[in-house]
Amino acid sequence: MLFHLVVLKPFAGYSRGDLITDAAAVEDILSGPQKSFVVRIMQKEG
Repeated sequence: MLFHLVVLKPFAGYSRGDLITDAAAVEDILSGPQKSFVVRIMQKEG
């Protein structure tokens, strides 16, 4: 995966500012109704 998610609006136990790095969680969020609650950021290299 080339990116992670940062939470903008709290949902499902996530707080504003949380970084979501788990690939399965990222896919689930982006395919569900919470996709507008997050933004994508580039994954840090190294």
